[in-house]
Amino acid sequence: MISSPQVTFLCIPTTNTSAHFISFLISHLASRCKRQITASSSCILTPQATEGPYYWNATIRQNITEGKSGIPLRLSISVIDTNNCSPLVGALVDLWHCDSIGIYSHYIAASQGIQNSVNDNQTFFRGLALTNVNGIATFDTIYPGWYEGRATHIHLKVHVGMNVTSNTSGTYSGGHVSHTGQLFFNDTLTDSVALLSPYSTHTIVRTRNSEDNIYASSNGSVTIVSITQNSVMNYSGTVTVGVNSSATPAAVGGGEMGPGIGQMPPNRSNMSMPMRNITSTVIVTTTLTSHAGLVGTLSISLLALIYVFLLEI
Repeated sequence: MISSPQVTFLCIPTTNTSAHFISFLISHLASRCKRQITASSSCILTPQATEGPYYWNATIRQNITEGKSGIPLRLSISVIDTNNCSPLVGALVDLWHCDSIGIYSHYIAASQGIQNSVNDNQTFFRGLALTNVNGIATFDTIYPGWYEGRATHIHLKVHVGMNVTSNTSGTYSGGHVSHTGQLFFNDTLTDSVALLSPYSTHTIVRTRNSEDNIYASSNGSVTIVSITQNSVMNYSGTVTVGVNSSATPAAVGGGEMGPGIGQMPPNRSNMSMPMRNITSTVIVTTTLTSHAGLVGTLSISLLALIYVFLLEI
């Protein structure tokens, strides 16, 4: 847990006009505090989220599409070890998500509401990738689809300390899971994606982030994938995940039902007040020297100011 930082600034303005001084102080503080938050935000432990009902072991491979249709997405996941704020090299990122119309491989029948169905051997949109020297794991996939009761999302785990098989089977053994979580997407972008084929054939009422219980409980705003639209039908995405490489956190239980096996009701209690993560409280102490030689100490707690400008980050 990162404690709230306390910052002391020494500000000696060259004017005796109080309005100019306050303007100078606010600008100075906002600039410094924003740099501080940007520098530290990548070293914050990312909240866990439920694994969900459709996890299945996969193999190590970058391209997980298996020819399935959808908007191509090259997804780069940067993994930071919060023990030392350094890239986590050689970890395995385990990724899985539904296809463009809400179907999970290995659970195709169950995804379509067929009860007591036998699992299939399909593996589309499942795979693992090793983080490189910069702590980045890269996948070639598609912009995920959605299903009733859940916002658009991708599941992931981070495995640490495992042994990767040297043959072409792409398997691993041992190690432990240091993180289980979910990635989310901007609703406005997903609105646009929903108009395009093959997504447009899936005509259910889509659950938005503000209506998703898991998005709320896992502070999903910190794992929204940043998307670059290379073209109308080709995207790149980046996201940073902070994990404690030595930890073996308990699984987050409950809260998610997959497509076809019952759905979570939308959470409408938090629609009017989106979640905010206030990461710091800043106390500013300034020494004010006037032309008359008067010296005073002014201590200002700018909680409201920090809240407002954090909303803009």
